[in-house]
Amino acid sequence: MVHLFWDNSNIHYVGLNHVFPIKDQGINQGRYRTHFKNLFELVRNQRVVKTAVVAGSVPPPSDSIWDHIRSLGVNLKLLNRDSNNKEVGLDETIQTFLLRTMIDVRPPETIALLTGDGAGDEVGIGFLADLKRAHSLGWQVEVYSWDAGCKKELREFAEQNGTYYKLEDFYNHITFIEGGRRPT
Repeated sequence: MVHLFWDNSNIHYVGLNHVFPIKDQGINQGRYRTHFKNLFELVRNQRVVKTAVVAGSVPPPSDSIWDHIRSLGVNLKLLNRDSNNKEVGLDETIQTFLLRTMIDVRPPETIALLTGDGAGDEVGIGFLADLKRAHSLGWQVEVYSWDAGCKKELREFAEQNGTYYKLEDFYNHITFIEGGRRPT
C-alpha cells in the first residue's frame, strides 16, 4: 500500500525551469507539460494507492488540468495565491495530510513524496522533518524529485533511509511537448 503526497508546484516548475531547457533545447517553454497520469502511475508502480493528495494553486478559469488530476482519483487541494501572486500554504497543506496519515494508518506502510523541498528541517518543520518522523515510526519512505531542484539533505535522507527516484531518469515518460513530443 502506498500513500502519495505531491507538491505540484515543485515538480512542475523545477521540471520547467531547470530540466526542460536542457532536455528540450530550443523549444518554447510554454509548450512544456507534465504528464500527470504517467507520473502518477510511475509512483503507484502497480501498488494500491490508499491516499493521494496533490496541492497546487487555483488555476485560471480555462485551465482543465486540475479536472484531469481529479479523474485519477486524487484528493486535490487548490489554494489561492497571495496579492503578490505567490503560492501560500501548499507545503503545509500536504504536510497536514501526511501527518494525519502517519497517525491514522496502522501498521505503517509506504509514503511516496513528490517534491524537492527539504527546507525547515533544521528547526523541525517541513517535508524532510516529517519524513524523518515517518521513518522513525516504521514507514517506508520514497522521494520522487528532479535532482536539479532537490535539496541535498532530502535526497541524502531518502537514499540512506528509503528510496530516491531521480525524475530526470523518467523525463520522456512523465513530460511532453504540447503539439510535439508525446510521452513514451
